[in-house]
Amino acid sequence: MHRLLLIAALLIASVAGASAEEAAASRTGLPQSVELPVRVRVALRVLNVLEIKEVAGQGRLQVELTQRWQDPRLAFDAIARGLARDDRVGDEADEYLKTIWTPGLTLDNQIGDKDSRSVALSVHAHGEVMLIERFESDFRFRMNMDAFPFDQQRLTLSLSLPRYPQQEAVIVTTEADRQFSGVDATPSVVDWRPLGLRFASEPAMGWNARSYSRLNATVTMARDAQRYVLRVFVPIIAVLAVSLFVLWSPGLKEQDKGGLIFSSLLALAAISFTFESSFPGSISLNTPIAEMISLGYLYLVAVLMFEIALAVVIATPQGRWTAEATALRYHLRWALPAIMLIVCLGAALRALPG
Repeated sequence: MHRLLLIAALLIASVAGASAEEAAASRTGLPQSVELPVRVRVALRVLNVLEIKEVAGQGRLQVELTQRWQDPRLAFDAIARGLARDDRVGDEADEYLKTIWTPGLTLDNQIGDKDSRSVALSVHAHGEVMLIERFESDFRFRMNMDAFPFDQQRLTLSLSLPRYPQQEAVIVTTEADRQFSGVDATPSVVDWRPLGLRFASEPAMGWNARSYSRLNATVTMARDAQRYVLRVFVPIIAVLAVSLFVLWSPGLKEQDKGGLIFSSLLALAAISFTFESSFPGSISLNTPIAEMISLGYLYLVAVLMFEIALAVVIATPQGRWTAEATALRYHLRWALPAIMLIVCLGAALRALPG
């Protein structure tokens, strides 16, 4: 008799365990009794921009990511429980997430793990699940330094659902979600100010050759160019201004003019190395500063060549071209600095954001 009771108890326990496993498995699969694809609503807040590495194409952001989806299997009787929403935070929320279906949202351009992560989970009585994650992480971005220091960088976070094709789950953001999205107006990173946050959807190809949903959240950051005027443009103008002394100083000997020009060339080279060390990418890329310095070399050499060549012709009073050389020298004193100034202004204006 005892053996029969023991066998019956074991059978009941095994059946109960199998039923529990089946119930758990049924809750971790795609939600039932909902229209496919499952819509995962996303809101994103950039709480802080901690670092921007333009040349490396990386940045560190602190973000708050909110996901919402509908799962009728998690609905409960609010009157019987005495609450309309079941909240969990921290480790309790992470453990509960292992027992239910989650969309498996990933950040495609994230580098490394999520630091300083905190999580909160709410399950509403009607079956809506809201997952909020707040964390810091490094991301890989596409940077364009061509307009430095008047550039605007677009930091794009690519959110996707790589586990499910578009026929089963998609990422969406509605007007209601955008009200909870945005970027903080006072980031920690210096010399930058945020201009706004925008969303754009696009399909992406998965490993199984099926397209899955992707949502790009782009933060536009504008560099504060006013902070670079004294540090960048004034030294360049000061070096190039030596040419005015060479062109207009009376009684200056040719060897002295050559010494001033060569000293200016060395100073311009030193400035370029200093800029590249202080502002990586400002000289090695096609930036307005790189154009000004490159043209500055040509401008200083041209000033020296024209001044010496015309001085030799003018030094011969009975020469055939003395009068023409004197007139040409007078015009070049105005024309060369004016042309260089116009070219530099054009390079700067061309880089200004439209």
